[in-house]
Amino acid sequence: MRIGIVVLSFLPFLYYATKDNFFHFYGRKVSLSEHLLHLVIGIALAVVLIQAVQGNSGIMLAALLVFAVTGSLDEYVWHRGLPEEESDLHAKEHLSLLIFVVVTLVVNWLENNQWQIPREILDRIPGLSHSVESSSTLPAEAELTERSLLRTFVLPVFLLPYAYFGLSDNVHHFRHRKAPWAERILHLVIVLALFTVVPSAVMGNQPLMLLGLVLFLIARALDEWVFHRNLGGREADMHAKTHLAFLLFVVMSIAFDWATDRYLI
Repeated sequence: MRIGIVVLSFLPFLYYATKDNFFHFYGRKVSLSEHLLHLVIGIALAVVLIQAVQGNSGIMLAALLVFAVTGSLDEYVWHRGLPEEESDLHAKEHLSLLIFVVVTLVVNWLENNQWQIPREILDRIPGLSHSVESSSTLPAEAELTERSLLRTFVLPVFLLPYAYFGLSDNVHHFRHRKAPWAERILHLVIVLALFTVVPSAVMGNQPLMLLGLVLFLIARALDEWVFHRNLGGREADMHAKTHLAFLLFVVMSIAFDWATDRYLI
C-alpha cells in the first residue's frame, strides 16, 4: 500500500515538472548552465522517488540534500524576472514536491508504527483516554530534553528564508492585491498550523510535527490551487520562492534529526 500512496503523491509534481520543462523550449529559452542544473535536479529527484518507493530513508535524504542545493541555486539565482506563467508553474511544482515529501514521511512513520494513529495525537482528542505506563514514555521524553536546546537554536535558522518570503508575500497582499476573506482565513489556518509544526520540530515530537504539516499542506494546497490564478508575475515568483523555502526547512529538519540520532545519542 505504501508504494501506491508514494507513487500517487509524486504524480502532481511530475505533471508540473513536465510542463515546466516544455515551457523552457517554447516559452523561455534557458542557458546551457541552467539546463545542466536541471539535469542534476532531475537525477536527484529520480533517486528520491526510487528510494522513497523502496523505503530507504537515508539515501532519499542524501538525494533531497542534493536537490536542496541545486534547487536553491536554480530558484534563487536563475529565476529572476520570469514570465508569469513560468513563475506560477514553479510555485505549483515546489508545493507539489513538498506534498510528496510530507506524504512519504507520514507513510514511513505509519508503516513503522503498524499504521496506527500516534498516541500523542489521540491523547489530545477530548473523550479519548489511553492508559500508558509512565515508564514507557520517560525514555522518549528524556531523549527530547537532551536535544531540545540544540534544536531551539538550529531549527529556527532553517526557517528564516521561509519567514522572509512569507512576510514579503503578506506585505504584497496589503500593497498590491487585496485577498478575499476566504483566502485570509486560509492564511490564518496556515499560520496556526505553523505554530504546531515549528514547536513540535524544535521539541523533536515527530507525530505532532507531521500532523501540523498535513494541516498546513491542506490549507496551502487550497490557497495555491483555488485562489492563486492569474496572479502577477511578482506575486507568483514570491509563492515559488516561499514554497521552496518551506520545503528546505522540512528537508533540513529531517537531516538534523538524522544527524542527532546518530551522533548525539
